[in-house]
Amino acid sequence: MEENNLQLKTPFGITFAQDFVKEDMSELKKIKLFAKGNNQGSNRSETGEDPFYILKDYPRSEKILTKYFQRFADSFYNRRVNFKITTSWCVKLTPGEQVHHHNHRNCQWSAVFYYGDYTDQSCALSFQNPIRDYNPFLIEGAPNLHNPMTSDIAIKPEKNKLIIFPSWILHYSSPNRESTRYSLAFNVMPTGLVGMGDSTYSPSMMLEGKKSKGFG
Repeated sequence: MEENNLQLKTPFGITFAQDFVKEDMSELKKIKLFAKGNNQGSNRSETGEDPFYILKDYPRSEKILTKYFQRFADSFYNRRVNFKITTSWCVKLTPGEQVHHHNHRNCQWSAVFYYGDYTDQSCALSFQNPIRDYNPFLIEGAPNLHNPMTSDIAIKPEKNKLIIFPSWILHYSSPNRESTRYSLAFNVMPTGLVGMGDSTYSPSMMLEGKKSKGFG
């Protein structure tokens, strides 16, 4: 039986997931096309190309990461909801570079996969507590992954670590203090029919001339 390292965390009362990919993902080290770490809103890379579908060139890695995300989704929803990776890109942070506060739009879940080599000085992925602007009694200090009153949390990169989080939450990386840090990010959306009754949705509903089951 395959070992399951999936962990669900609830900082701020919001579900995050952490897992470790067991398969060999070294092919990702061949990637030479990187999104700009300081400008996640840009649709151009260091070379001027569009870097946001990088996993299409690595279908084996895409299949593996989809499998790990699906394992999280099965646990979170307690039923089968199929998901597909939409956009994917790699970020290279040289010493002194950082990723500013941002979130990911037009998707439901996002993830970061660390495929490089890291040290204690490699910059963490941090998440902003979404209630801190509304509650003056947040407790600063050591973050508690299960306390909605905690301050921002930071998750250190480790080789083959996969972090899954809601796309809407603001996240960022502090300035990288040591060697270049590599990571791969991707967004996912459900496929097929999801929801029930008047809250049913399927991507096929958006296609002209298509009718989804349950709708006249």
